[in-house]
Amino acid sequence: MILRKLTEADLQLILTWRNAPEVRKSMYTTQEISEADHRAWFARMEHDPQALWYIHQGENDKPDGVVYFTQYRPENQSSFWGFYAAPDAPVGTGTKLGLDALNEAFYVLDLHKLNAEVLITNERSLRFHKKLGFCVEGRFRDYHFNGERFIDVIRLGILKSEWSENRTKIESRITEGNYE
Repeated sequence: MILRKLTEADLQLILTWRNAPEVRKSMYTTQEISEADHRAWFARMEHDPQALWYIHQGENDKPDGVVYFTQYRPENQSSFWGFYAAPDAPVGTGTKLGLDALNEAFYVLDLHKLNAEVLITNERSLRFHKKLGFCVEGRFRDYHFNGERFIDVIRLGILKSEWSENRTKIESRITEGNYE
């Protein structure tokens, strides 16, 4: 499994994934994204030095997810991250994607700290982050309005030293096929 830079050739595929209802419901922006808006986003993102976007390639080099680092600040050795798996990705894809993403963050980008924000309604993502070793660092009450109601956002973080300790556990889970 590898991460490779997102290119214009990937846009149609990731737009399909991003517009899938099961992906949209866990994002800050839940409406369907038009192709024009998607292309405009890509043009902005390409020139943003604080944004790094990747395609995760799984078995047989088949694209199976997206990983991104935002507010990337090499001088502070910190960034936020996010991800989503293809809606049809096999069980375990998220764990493998998480392993590869955190290895990229800490051993390639040489971050000291990686941050995440998760909607409190996304219990699956909260469990996932905790499994990877993230610690809850805060709660932003009524932080996000989803069009119907305000939702709390949970802030999480993991340090390079914590990932170094937890990484082998995740690798073992993948080897054993234990993705819980």
